[in-house]
Amino acid sequence: MNETTDPNSQILLVVIIAFYWAMISSWSQLLSRWNDERAKRAAKPARRDGSVEHTSSVDTPLDALREVDPKFDLPAFLHGARRAYEAILRAYADSDIQALRHLVGPEVFDAFGREIAGRQDRQEVLQLTFIGTREAKVVDAFEEYGIAKIVVRYVSDVVSVTRSANDAIVAGDPRQVVAVIDTWTFASGTPSTNRNWMLIATEGH
Repeated sequence: MNETTDPNSQILLVVIIAFYWAMISSWSQLLSRWNDERAKRAAKPARRDGSVEHTSSVDTPLDALREVDPKFDLPAFLHGARRAYEAILRAYADSDIQALRHLVGPEVFDAFGREIAGRQDRQEVLQLTFIGTREAKVVDAFEEYGIAKIVVRYVSDVVSVTRSANDAIVAGDPRQVVAVIDTWTFASGTPSTNRNWMLIATEGH
């Protein structure tokens, strides 16, 4: 038996195929432009301000910082950074607002304050046992608008447990040592011998 093809069906099929290829072409162009833009962004050096290019090398930023402050002592700074890291974590865990006020900048203080207030509202207690800092490494350093800034990456071991008012464990494990990785930014605008480094930004991993 011979079958005849409906002309309307053929026209509809042609329209669908044409629409399909138009969509493919459009997506191809969009993806091509997106890949080009991504490649440009990856190749372009990041900038801390409008005039100085920022690099990922540690030596170069430190050298630039020493040009501003020839007396900058990296070992002394890292020694203080380790002590500050532990002191700030302990003050945060103990809800010691007064200690935090002298160690961190306004934005970090506000963030820590909100977390502490939240724990208090929930009647929770954070028990932190600080085992030690495995690594404290400068990953960036630069001078911006007369302020020296240094970014430090920490790797530490802690035991952290949050308990409710009836001593039930809300988070953490009292028998587990956890490796914590933090990236903290310190800033100071005073001369090197009397620098008072303040924590101005935190980032966890």
